Amino acid sequence: MTHSEMNELYELFVLRTLEREQASEIEEHLRAGCAHCEAKVREADALMAAFATTVDIIQPPAHLRERVLSSVRPSPVPKRENRMAAVYALAGLCAALLAVCVWLGTTTSDLKSRLSDVAQQRNALEAALKSLSRSGTRTIQFGKANQPQGKVFVNPSGGLVFVASRLPQLARDRTFQLWVVPPAGAPKSAGLFRSDENGSSVTVSNVAIDPATTKAVAVSVEPSSGSSAPTTTPIIVAGLD
Repeated sequence: MTHSEMNELYELFVLRTLEREQASEIEEHLRAGCAHCEAKVREADALMAAFATTVDIIQPPAHLRERVLSSVRPSPVPKRENRMAAVYALAGLCAALLAVCVWLGTTTSDLKSRLSDVAQQRNALEAALKSLSRSGTRTIQFGKANQPQGKVFVNPSGGLVFVASRLPQLARDRTFQLWVVPPAGAPKSAGLFRSDENGSSVTVSNVAIDPATTKAVAVSVEPSSGSSAPTTTPIIVAGLD
């Protein structure tokens, strides 16, 4: 295989879903110290790493933990205990426990929200990997330095996977819209998406695409509910020619 033929296979090679014969050719290039293959494998590794996501573990505030511990820490009890002092101590302990319950409730709600986001990203990742593993998948790279960059993976039977970085931050009432552009006629919407806080996004679209009759895949900024046709100049145009 030539390097141009290999350019569409490095992601599958990193995922270990490439056919053995094709993988062997890339491995042979790597053993020979091929600079092109080494660079492309590093790029593919970085791309796959962008799919990964984790949920941060939240620790309770130190002052809250100390307050609870101090409330239940045993202390010498005088022989003639003041009943009112015991009542006040019990009230303080109840207040501390109530604060813990409120904090736990807030934390649990936040974790549920994060887990929901992780589940959505996991589903998108599974769909992306399924599409990437299909035979006939074509890779189109786009972007320049200091501009939105990424790749579009197009499969006639599996839709497309759009991976991008350096995307601009949008107002809450705006969103990115993906378009499939034919050689003639109006673009067809392939879905809405937003980027994360780092300007990155992985978007999977099930819109049927025939690379032979598709001129480009484009992205424009639209109202949050999307548009029936692009209303702004596309910020990304990845040509399939």
